Amino acid sequence: SAFVEVSLAQLLRESVIEHSRLAAARNIDLGLAQADESATVAGDRGALRVLLANLIGNALRYAPEGGRVDVSCGIHDSAAWLEVADNGPGIPAEERERVFDRFYRHGGGSGAGLGLSIVRTIARRHGAMVRLLDSEGGGLSARVEFPAEGGDTV
Repeated sequence: SAFVEVSLAQLLRESVIEHSRLAAARNIDLGLAQADESATVAGDRGALRVLLANLIGNALRYAPEGGRVDVSCGIHDSAAWLEVADNGPGIPAEERERVFDRFYRHGGGSGAGLGLSIVRTIARRHGAMVRLLDSEGGGLSARVEFPAEGGDTV
């Protein structure tokens, strides 16, 4: 479908609300850590919602009960980014590439193992890159970095 201008901050707020019940059920503090209103991307809004839902769903699945999941977005070097960080067990660096494979599940977790594969597919459609990093809370941070806006906007 056609790309439109999407506010990442608005998308993050909606996703946090959509996942708040699940977070509360697991006693996880899910919240918006940083929402830069100027962070917008040309994209497929529906697909970006799916990308974010997968990242937040994964974070909620792996964060410990009583843990936290922080969702952020911003601009770095004129390129927008979004990030979902948790304080769960994380993923060893040597396994981080494999978790993008379809049906691969870190630690044999539950689910179809399609989440990060879908995330990467959607990110690539947007010219974006997905990076898995250590989060400050000791868990995993999934960061989606969009290409810098070059002159023409949507």
